[in-house]
Amino acid sequence: VISGDDKVQNLTIIIFWGAIWGILEATVGLVLHSLPFRVPTGSVLFPMGYYFMQKSYRATDDIRAMYYTSIVATSIKLVNLFSPTIPLIRVLNPAGCILLEGLGVVLVFKYLVKDKKTINFIHALLMSITWRVGYYIMCLAIFVPLGMMESSSILEMSRVVEFFFKNGLINSILIYLYSKFQYRYDKESKMKYHPGLSTSALILALIVTWVV
Repeated sequence: VISGDDKVQNLTIIIFWGAIWGILEATVGLVLHSLPFRVPTGSVLFPMGYYFMQKSYRATDDIRAMYYTSIVATSIKLVNLFSPTIPLIRVLNPAGCILLEGLGVVLVFKYLVKDKKTINFIHALLMSITWRVGYYIMCLAIFVPLGMMESSSILEMSRVVEFFFKNGLINSILIYLYSKFQYRYDKESKMKYHPGLSTSALILALIVTWVV
């Protein structure tokens, strides 16, 4: 049973890492889109999100913290709904992706924890494929029927190959490499999480996302 103090501490951790994720989602995404050559943003942003979900999980020892962290990052992204200059699809699309990324990671980790397994490349690949399948279901069930997206934009064979195979493979390799070495090189710090720090990070994330 988690005590009240532990719940507050876990919430503080989740908000902190979700806020950091939100900040980097906005800034790194902007940099990638600004490069003179094309870089598939999803191949970089999903492993980055996985890192922050892992930080929440390792600090709370609660699988649910990973998904809650993705919810915080999604909520930060939705601040752009109030911008008159940003098309709705450019807000809902990445926000939906973040939620689906969290879901894909949690589903695989439930299996890993239950069977006391360590993550391998196949598990990393499953995370990537799971959220990508969910993305296509979301697009075909919501975005396309509402006229927010053309079905041809996601069903074009070159797009399918790049999204599932090229980007998915890059995601899986980066996540697997991180998972393989995280306990050796990414030692969990004795960082003190404080509600004031998390609140400040959240406010900063909202400002950065709005400005960027």
